[in-house]
Amino acid sequence: MTTKLDEKQYDLVNQYVGMLDTIEEALKYVEASFTASSKTEGDTVLSDVFMAIGQISESNPLLKEMFDGREDIQKVITEFDTVTNQALKLDGQLDNNAVRQSIVQEKLSPAFSAWKTTIEIELNPYLTH
Repeated sequence: MTTKLDEKQYDLVNQYVGMLDTIEEALKYVEASFTASSKTEGDTVLSDVFMAIGQISESNPLLKEMFDGREDIQKVITEFDTVTNQALKLDGQLDNNAVRQSIVQEKLSPAFSAWKTTIEIELNPYLTH
């Protein structure tokens, strides 16, 4: 059973889910930039991904509070730590293209995609009217 969100809560959840789509598209671009010379903004986009992951992390306590008592949503929000842990593996590795590519393609991107699917299953019912 889903509880009806007020307008501010709805806007927050809607922006949150929208940000997830933006991060997913950005990660696809970064992955493509490793092999496509036309994708010259890979480093800039990766930097934007880090900032967006930080914004998601900052929003998670608000969502946890909003969905207090909904253990399923609480659990999935907490699982975002797996994504941040993968992103942290890039710390100090940004100058090493091979390592950066490996972490993004084999760890960060799959972890984010898996988490995004799970959180959307939990949050999308709140976005349908």
